[in-house]
Amino acid sequence: KPCSPRQPVELTRSQTMEKKGRIVFVGSIFKDIVTVSERFPRAGETIFGSEFFMGYGGKGANPCVMAARLGGKVAMVGKVGKDETGDSYLEHLNNENVDTRNIYVEKGASTGTATILVESSTGENKIVIVAGANNLLSSQDVMKAEQTIQESSVLSTVLEIRPEVVLTALQLGKKHGVLTVLNAAPAKPNLDPKILENTDILIVNQTEAEIISGITGDWRVTTKKLQELGCRTIIVTLGSEGAVLIQQNQQPQHIPTLKVKDVVDTTGAGDAFVGSLGYLLASCSEEPDLNQIVKKACTLASITVGKKGTQTSYPRREEVEHLL
Repeated sequence: KPCSPRQPVELTRSQTMEKKGRIVFVGSIFKDIVTVSERFPRAGETIFGSEFFMGYGGKGANPCVMAARLGGKVAMVGKVGKDETGDSYLEHLNNENVDTRNIYVEKGASTGTATILVESSTGENKIVIVAGANNLLSSQDVMKAEQTIQESSVLSTVLEIRPEVVLTALQLGKKHGVLTVLNAAPAKPNLDPKILENTDILIVNQTEAEIISGITGDWRVTTKKLQELGCRTIIVTLGSEGAVLIQQNQQPQHIPTLKVKDVVDTTGAGDAFVGSLGYLLASCSEEPDLNQIVKKACTLASITVGKKGTQTSYPRREEVEHLL
């Protein structure tokens, strides 16, 4: 049944043990181009920045790297351009112990880029993305990764790739008894209802919940509509306030997170949450306790805002083992 990890797909013990800890991420790959300034420029204004650096990003690859660093057996399905950026990204993912067999290289296309402005006084960010090769990831590419998906216990995908590709990935996951997770970012209105129907756990922030539900209001209003559209388990991320876990026939649970005194850069914290959630779900050999999993994922994500950059801010297992 869609969106109901409280009613997990039944697997034999050997299947469960074989799949345990395996996560496949189907999504986007972006090179981050980051500029830091004390404040954001106003329209038409030029200001001096304090720092510039480049890094690895993408709402598909970021959670993939986070899960791998926590110790997950992680595979990625995506596409890069046949360029220096794509070559370096593949090398980076291999060094992070990510299975890259289903990351395809597209001739004549550029690897995706994300231009990120960071306001150092608040740690907030603004981002413009150019999708490049990400827009060329096809349903046929995902079908070629069917064996990888079949061997996984969790499939996580994102809306930074084309909706029909997202649907193919989710449907393949459901076909093989894989728990499906959708990080609905960046949100798109009039989303194909089949995408929500094939999603076990939907992750949204408050703005994304408004866009996808098509109504304005706080999470109590929007998630009710999302439930009507077929989602039974929804996680609303609230940034520094933690998250709200909404499950069918249960009262919503507000799950607070660690308060971080010195926020340096919030870029990628949401993706760190998604990666942590995927790792923790895949590590369960029995029915998951979603309250505890979401709480741990919030804590792990909150740690990342104390460092600059996206994947560079993600901890390795030995740093956070006491939190797992």
